[in-house]
Amino acid sequence: MPGSAKPRSLRPFINSITMFSLGAIFFLLSTDFSYGLTVDRVLATVGSEVITFGDYRQFVKGISNADNGDTVDQKLLRKFIEEKIIRQEAKRKGIEASDAEVEKAIEEFKAQNGMSQQDMEQSLNNEGLNMDSYRKLMRDQIISSRLISDEVDAKIFVTDEEIKAYYDANKKDFVSSPEKVEIKAIFIPLREEASVTEITDLKLRSLKIVSRLRQGDNFDILIDDYCDEPLKSQGGLLGKFARGALIPPLNDRAFSMKVGEISDPVWVSEGVYILQLTGRSAESFKKIEEVKPGIRDYLYKQKREKLYNEWIKTLWERSTVTIKQSS
Repeated sequence: MPGSAKPRSLRPFINSITMFSLGAIFFLLSTDFSYGLTVDRVLATVGSEVITFGDYRQFVKGISNADNGDTVDQKLLRKFIEEKIIRQEAKRKGIEASDAEVEKAIEEFKAQNGMSQQDMEQSLNNEGLNMDSYRKLMRDQIISSRLISDEVDAKIFVTDEEIKAYYDANKKDFVSSPEKVEIKAIFIPLREEASVTEITDLKLRSLKIVSRLRQGDNFDILIDDYCDEPLKSQGGLLGKFARGALIPPLNDRAFSMKVGEISDPVWVSEGVYILQLTGRSAESFKKIEEVKPGIRDYLYKQKREKLYNEWIKTLWERSTVTIKQSS
């Protein structure tokens, strides 16, 4: 609570306010508010701005809390460069954030995290920052977010036709109740160490049962004649099963049958089953109205990622970027 307990580190809270990427926050931290870094080797230049190895290490530590020594991960370096390019583009377009907007964002942040002004100042101090540097951080975040909103988010639309097309093409993803079959069975067990003679006798007996059923004998009567407990007292009813719930030999056979059909003997390690399909319920699907918000979000994210990547590619092509070769 405000004013109580030991001030917490602000870094997790800084992470939580990111409006377009974690990298951007720590780009700002490393570029504008680094302390104690000496001039070191240059990894890249973005226009007139320089990225040093010290800047890069601060960036990596910020997004992963890791230190890879002297190693430079080219993907992370390019991400770092990308954040600089975004900031430069926002500056080129003259995008600004007022003092009132910055103060409002800071007050909202404190309220969301239950922090007093004193808590926040202490946490900033623990991170080597102060309120002025944090205001600069917040201002840059608002500006960058506004740029991305104008150049990417505002240009994304998901139509009802697109939602319906996705629903129709991916209907299996929206099953509310799977297809099920209800089956009865005559089961004749086989001893674990059965002899060849016993196996042969069981084959002949199972074929005889199927033959009698094909000639019109009642399935329920043969259950009484051949089944042991507890299946016998259940009238041979195994139950209702969704696809995949039974072991493969039984599952494959049951789901290939028509209602009323009787199977050939189905062999499993414990013995032999003769199945009768007594019922089948088709799979049902959620209505499009139920899943529409989720589909819209998914398609929006897909479009946003594509448009964002295209936009960033354009910024790269328009920027003067030089990445130094590793020595």
